[in-house]
Amino acid sequence: MSMNRRRLIAAALAGSVIAPTLVAAAARQDTDKELPMTSFDNSRTEHPGATGFNVEDRLAILNLLQSYASGYDADDFDRWRMQFINDPVCTIYNAGNETIRLTGDDFHKAFEGFRSIATQQNVQPLHYSSNLMVKEQTERTAIAEIYMLYIPFNQDAQDNSGIQPGALSITGTSRYRFQLIKGDDNAWRIAEYRISFDPVNVRNL
Repeated sequence: MSMNRRRLIAAALAGSVIAPTLVAAAARQDTDKELPMTSFDNSRTEHPGATGFNVEDRLAILNLLQSYASGYDADDFDRWRMQFINDPVCTIYNAGNETIRLTGDDFHKAFEGFRSIATQQNVQPLHYSSNLMVKEQTERTAIAEIYMLYIPFNQDAQDNSGIQPGALSITGTSRYRFQLIKGDDNAWRIAEYRISFDPVNVRNL
């Protein structure tokens, strides 16, 4: 049986390794009443086809966000950490569950914990990002969104005849909204982002 993203997070919450981290992080949530994204955020400050932005920066932003999932899926957290500022913020809106807000070391430990749980389950996470859209771009800041499809590949679901049916099924979809900054080294990094899981609408969720 494949493990989808919601079940992975649930398993991680139950795991003794990172549960205290997430409980503590949830307790430190901001008290504002920001609601999860229930649809695409269509706000922007300029026409989608406008020119005038720095093309070199735009290419760096696109490459950064296209690379977001590769370090995680490869279980290469040295590379994955490079994509963020030293004290990033991540807010996870998971339908039917309490919102989780993670910062700094709590953020890093939680996501490394999520990945560790997948390894223990013999699951290879496969994230496919699409619909990447830069909503705003200034000299030092940017806002961008991507849509994410999640396939938890159960590595036990294959034999000499090939991969078994259902082993590569999409089990979750979500929207990511990133706030990016350009550092003094001229490299773009993720400063803050939010993950909004779509409502339960896929078989086996």
